[in-house]
Amino acid sequence: MYRLETARLILRPYEEHYLLEYHKLLSDKKNMYYFDFVTNTLEESQESLREAIEINNSGKARRFAVTLDNKLIGGCGYDIKAETPVGKVVEIGWFIMPEYQNKGYITEAASKVLEFAFMRDNCVRVETGCYKENIPTQKVMEKLGFRKEAERIAAAWHDGRMKDRLGFAINRDEYERMLDEHNSNDDIYTDFWIKELLPEYKFIGEQDFLLKGECAEAYAVAKSCKGWGFTGESEQFLRDWLKIEQDNAVLVYKIEGKIVGLCCTCIYNRDAEKDVTVWIRMIAVTPEYQGQGIGRDLLMQTLQYGIEHGAKRAFLHVDLANKNAVKLYESVGFMRDYGG
Repeated sequence: MYRLETARLILRPYEEHYLLEYHKLLSDKKNMYYFDFVTNTLEESQESLREAIEINNSGKARRFAVTLDNKLIGGCGYDIKAETPVGKVVEIGWFIMPEYQNKGYITEAASKVLEFAFMRDNCVRVETGCYKENIPTQKVMEKLGFRKEAERIAAAWHDGRMKDRLGFAINRDEYERMLDEHNSNDDIYTDFWIKELLPEYKFIGEQDFLLKGECAEAYAVAKSCKGWGFTGESEQFLRDWLKIEQDNAVLVYKIEGKIVGLCCTCIYNRDAEKDVTVWIRMIAVTPEYQGQGIGRDLLMQTLQYGIEHGAKRAFLHVDLANKNAVKLYESVGFMRDYGG
């Protein structure tokens, strides 16, 4: 069974030690409203978890535990429906704990599973579906590139009545065309890693951290960089980022007391020593100060911050259209990740 990594998540094979979190997820009737495998007891959840492990081991499915900081927060994967001479036909699905919803985790996880299916597991077609009234799930499917190909009226009994079902699918040639379109436009986000943080990444100098009262000033810097691979995160985003004091930080670069650059970062996978990672969430430098080495300075400060907090690796997500950023990251040792 495979292990996949994204910006924030690790997708791992299910294991029995996930039982308590798995039970919390499956026994939440409100959250699992649209699923038919809700459990009522710990024993039922244990049996469901064992079935997931067994079907993975049998080779009939690729079901992944979606983990954040070594904690199970959801599930994503697919079952193999048919083997054809040109590849597998599979059905994908996902679910996530309510406290982690609306944060992009499911889209992030499902996107990685879809990439794995087409690029590494010889899948020729991926299917999925949902109730027509389930708008959030439809939005995820659309983001991933699925097309709606069926609407079945009053097709399934659910919560006391017959409801409409929608069918979605994406074929391998469609997925490849979607990637080609992204690449031709140079508008695709790609993972870059430093797989081993070594002592030479240490920053020589003092680190400067954003204070809560400086969020408006820092936001003005981020806002000035809109269009360079991100949207210029809001002032409230910066305030919320600083609330998680143990893992999150914003490093800043000042000239004569004025903030002209910043880097949002955090440490994740703290509970798994070999996986502890420093994530560079965003680097921004006011346009009139770009080209002066400030971005590199902030990047090296952030790597030092990661080393000081036990990080073994560094990760960032970059738009390939941002050529200057790609050049900077590669110059300090980041490498594009093609496999997961």
